[in-house]
Amino acid sequence: MIDLDYGGEEFVFENDWDTAVPITVRKRDGADVYIEVFPTYEREAREFEKLFACDPFSRDALSFLWERIGVPMEARGYCDEKKFRHRWYYTLVIKRGDEIDKSVILPSTVKLTEAAVKGKRNRTTFDLERYIEEEINAFVTVEGGEVLSIAAENMSCSGDFDDDEECGGITEIGVETAVGVRGRGFAASNAASLARYLIETDVVYVTYETDCDNASSLAVARRAGFVGYGKCYYYVMRKKM
Repeated sequence: MIDLDYGGEEFVFENDWDTAVPITVRKRDGADVYIEVFPTYEREAREFEKLFACDPFSRDALSFLWERIGVPMEARGYCDEKKFRHRWYYTLVIKRGDEIDKSVILPSTVKLTEAAVKGKRNRTTFDLERYIEEEINAFVTVEGGEVLSIAAENMSCSGDFDDDEECGGITEIGVETAVGVRGRGFAASNAASLARYLIETDVVYVTYETDCDNASSLAVARRAGFVGYGKCYYYVMRKKM
């Protein structure tokens, strides 16, 4: 399936915007490839779909996107980060509360509130005050007067699979644990706690996304109870300075 992103292309090109995503490729397990693309590159997208429907995330497939879309975008003044050119992402999902591994939840995991973190040193890079102010759901690990780890909602709908009729009920979450205290189960505990809370408050299901090279993040998701749902690739390009 190919969806032409007229609005995105118009906004980027007419406003000379500093970030462009000319094509996004998504594939749910057992489903067809879903491609969202700037109309300028519709022909290239259709050729890509024809050639790489079975494995749209292979190095050959992503090299094709660079050659057929990346190079023309460079001529428009945009460039990619070469090290991310072949980086795609896993999407994992929890759809029911009984899929969550509650055994990984630790006593030090609590819901993020002003009272829970008051006077505590924040060792994550998350802006806890903003999350509290904007009432974004999150769970944190608090030990020894410090906030060591967090799992938080990224947005109300991840958008990773816009062809999914249930997308309006998806919440994507992200996690982070401070350097020096990783490997102690904090991330999995927070992720499981947040997923349980969200599903109990009527979210249809919860997704977790991690890049193909991040084995530790993938392990965190699986420990919490997330299972494979699909893969996705965002071709992010930025305006040359």
